[in-house]
Amino acid sequence: MLFTQTGLGSTQLTNVGDMMEIDWLEDFLALSAAGVFAKAADARNISQSAFTRRIKNLEYWIGTPLFDRSVHPVVLTQAGQAFRPVAHDMINTLSTARAEAKGLVRREGEVLDFVALHTLAISYFPGWITSIGKTLGPIKSRVVAENFSGCVEAILSGSSDFMLCYHHPTVPMIADDARYPSMKIAEDRMVAVSAAAPDGSARYRLDSEEPFPLLSYTRDSFLGKMTNLILERTGLRDRCVFQYENSVCEALKAASLEGMGVAWLPMAAAERELNEGRLVKISDDGSENPISIHLYRSMERSRSDVERFWSYMSSMH
Repeated sequence: MLFTQTGLGSTQLTNVGDMMEIDWLEDFLALSAAGVFAKAADARNISQSAFTRRIKNLEYWIGTPLFDRSVHPVVLTQAGQAFRPVAHDMINTLSTARAEAKGLVRREGEVLDFVALHTLAISYFPGWITSIGKTLGPIKSRVVAENFSGCVEAILSGSSDFMLCYHHPTVPMIADDARYPSMKIAEDRMVAVSAAAPDGSARYRLDSEEPFPLLSYTRDSFLGKMTNLILERTGLRDRCVFQYENSVCEALKAASLEGMGVAWLPMAAAERELNEGRLVKISDDGSENPISIHLYRSMERSRSDVERFWSYMSSMH
């Protein structure tokens, strides 16, 4: 898709003159959120060299640097800050036009769009939205499950009304920006679990002299960062042996149920299996970590149903 620019506040489609690809805009927003070229390239699922080249192409098209590369993570220049809302508008306009062309646009206010971490989309969202519906009435919702970077990109690009993510002070989230306010809606806790032996005891223990097999998340994922924080703080890093890695909590839970090793899971995700005795909690307060669940919204996506939902959530928290 091609554009020409008629000023930072106005853009139009063109087939002649200077040209720009919509991918460059999405790359720009990804880097403005991540601040690190490697992380942003990974979120966009392209090589870092290709990602860097596309950012440079956008800057050539604009005619000035959009990022200050003298600091790490990189930050937006003054021109980059001015261009960011324009990039949002351009992507939103194209997305709406494309959806309308395909006959996919919902009626205004009919559906609330959420993006959520995989774990929250599976283990938390259904019960949460149902409980809210008991007060507000049935809520039509659409949920997209994403990894951490994908969630941030979705809310920043304006493709979702709301975002559900875990939160911890040690993990950077969206920069303080009035356009993306958030609230804490629940508390959870990272706990270590093991499959149950036939007699109901834990197959693996953290206090055993034998090293335990570790079921781990990818290092850059939120739950991976929480697990690594616990392992380093408790000294358990030296007593575990890598066994299996997966970025999705439900996959690690399944591996733990199969007896493959020890996994740190959010309590809400493991509660049913713990109550049924198929999993056993083997951690104590010292080897656990509190986390919270936050709801974010995009102020750039405002309509009556969105405002009604946000107002209700604000009144409850």
